[in-house]
Amino acid sequence: MRRTSHVTARRARPLALVTLGIGLVLLPACNDSGNTTINNQGLDCGLVRADLTGTWKVSFTPGARNLVNCDNPSFNTISSGTGVDVTSTEKDYANPSVFGSDASASFVVQGDRTDAGGDAAVTTELTASVQADSCLTLFRVWESDDTAFIQCLGTFDLNTHRIDNGSCDSAEIANSTGTTILATCDLSSPLSVVVAVP
Repeated sequence: MRRTSHVTARRARPLALVTLGIGLVLLPACNDSGNTTINNQGLDCGLVRADLTGTWKVSFTPGARNLVNCDNPSFNTISSGTGVDVTSTEKDYANPSVFGSDASASFVVQGDRTDAGGDAAVTTELTASVQADSCLTLFRVWESDDTAFIQCLGTFDLNTHRIDNGSCDSAEIANSTGTTILATCDLSSPLSVVVAVP
């Protein structure tokens, strides 16, 4: 009986050491700050609400794209011409609302265009969701002449307060006030966009 307990103890020691080693490696990964656990392993990009306040300036590389793969096929424009087109004219959204999302670890940005190109019939011409952990940003911009929200994706850079190399690959076709989505479509090829929040 004694011999069996020594064998069991010898086998248990390496397992205990491995478990202790894993625990020590993971210890610096998190710390406890009251009732909030903070991840220290670089998953948080450091985004705070103040980073997103100010005037959002959106600039497209000019281009025109067909609408394809629409969930309502009557909106496909591959055979009838251009579905959406953008110019290089900067779109300004001064002091949009910035608040925490109820549904995810992100900030929501909503604003109306404040330059001369604003559409009085549409009250929210910019909508964005910026992930607090990665700074990945999904945003859509109202294009009034196409009655469409162009949907884009990019990464918000905390150092420059910019989204460089943003890409727009789809559009939501809406009624003239932007309140009813009539179709969601892919673009025939992506549009390029840059966003600055000085």
